Formats: sequence, structure tokens, C-alpha cells
Amino acid sequence: MNKVSYQIDDLPPLTAKQQADLEYLATLSDDNIDLSDIPEVTDWSNAIRGSIKPQAFSAEASVINPSIIAKFKDRAKQTGGDYQEMINNALEEYLADH
Repeated sequence: MNKVSYQIDDLPPLTAKQQADLEYLATLSDDNIDLSDIPEVTDWSNAIRGSIKPQAFSAEASVINPSIIAKFKDRAKQTGGDYQEMINNALEEYLADH
């Protein structure tokens, strides 16, 4: 099975069908939702507690103009890089030269 991973800022938008399905499910009681295609997990022996960690917030990052962050995110998408690493590298390079 391939792992699919998204950052919260990069989630694809819901399609009209997905949105309609969610709205329909919201009207149903739990007993009326068909879960037959996703059977209940009863063996949690391989589960790892705490494996999903919230994205850390850094107060220092909040001083960077959102338009600058957006430009680095766009460049990262184009190159397959990590925008935070790109920002750090750019700052390190600037500080080394000045």
C-alpha cells in the first residue's frame, strides 16, 4: 500500500460529489451509515500511539510575510523541495554574505 500524505495547507479541494456525499452522510444516524467496505479494526496490536503529530507552530515563522512564504511554497512545488528548508537556506546564505 502506498502512503499518501498532505500538509494541511495543501489539501486538494473537495469535488462537488464529495461535498454532496458528506452533506448526505451528515443527515444519517450512525446506525444508517454503511461501513461494510471499511470493516471495523479489532486488532490494534501494531498501532503506534502518538504517531500522528500536530504541525508545530513557530512564533519566529510568523514574522515572515505571507506573500514571501507563498513564493517559497510555489517554488518548492515546482522543484519538489521543502519550502521551509529553502527559506532557511536562503537566510543562511544571506547571513553568510552580509
